[in-house]
Amino acid sequence: MCQACLVKKWWRTALVAILVALTGVIAPVSVVAAWAHTQISDTEAFVAAYAPLADDPAVQQAVAEKVSDAIQTRLDLPSLTQELLGNLTGSRPIASRLLPSLTGPLNSMVSDFIDKQTLAFVSSDAFSTVWETSLRATHTQFVALLSGDETAAVTVQDGRLQLQLGPFVEAVKQRLVANGFPIAAQIPEVTTAVDLAQVDPQTVATVQAAYRLLSVVADWLPWLLLLLPALALFVARDLRRTLIACGTAVVLGLLVLWAALAAAAERGTTVAVQSGFSPAAAIVVWDGAVGSMRGPALALGVTALVITFLAWLTERTTTEPIPEPAVQ
Repeated sequence: MCQACLVKKWWRTALVAILVALTGVIAPVSVVAAWAHTQISDTEAFVAAYAPLADDPAVQQAVAEKVSDAIQTRLDLPSLTQELLGNLTGSRPIASRLLPSLTGPLNSMVSDFIDKQTLAFVSSDAFSTVWETSLRATHTQFVALLSGDETAAVTVQDGRLQLQLGPFVEAVKQRLVANGFPIAAQIPEVTTAVDLAQVDPQTVATVQAAYRLLSVVADWLPWLLLLLPALALFVARDLRRTLIACGTAVVLGLLVLWAALAAAAERGTTVAVQSGFSPAAAIVVWDGAVGSMRGPALALGVTALVITFLAWLTERTTTEPIPEPAVQ
């Protein structure tokens, strides 16, 4: 074989290998980019993904605990109970000796009452409404922050993007007053928040640039995912093997993505538990976050498997020897 033919064959093989490898890399990246762009830029898609979490018992329990803690901290139950008992005892010596012993049980009763009312609220339809409204407002403000809108109301405190619990506390406060606990009306404005994401205040400009880049990349990566295998098939001499290689590369890339998601889920659960969430609530939130990514990834993986199988089957069929006709 001539030297020029060998060089040409080597060039084709190397180029096809590069295109196949890039196909395997672009496949999971395109899925993640499309998911991230939708979750970040589309408020309705974000709300649709996270709104169902309001019906999950683990999430309800986690929110109820944080809202109840915020209310009881603002009320300062020990001081409130001591003041109440002090007014009841007055100058009566017997009462002054007996009533203080009721401080602990009274605090426990009031605390239990607040816990039950809070849990009743998060189990109601009203909680779902407040939850969805808060998600929509927070996401809208977050998009404004990323797009460089100086009027964005989302704040980044110590690198954390936060969802304010104020609307939930206000709803529970009204419920407490309506159920015979008028002291709840004295609860001041609550600024307690739940961490949603980690954002370094020093790199906001970088994050904004990345957001603009993501908007472009998310639109073009699916087309690139189609172009790369097409180029590989155009250059290759063996179309069937190249098609099998491209399909296999896509499947392997998606398997790597699946493993990365599993590792990220474990890490995210650990961080959430350290922030005060229960493991069950953290898992539910994670599933809600990445749930919309699984469908496109699974569809792409199944399509790649079907194409790979059909190409393999066709190759097997064409290589089988054609039996000679029987001699009469």
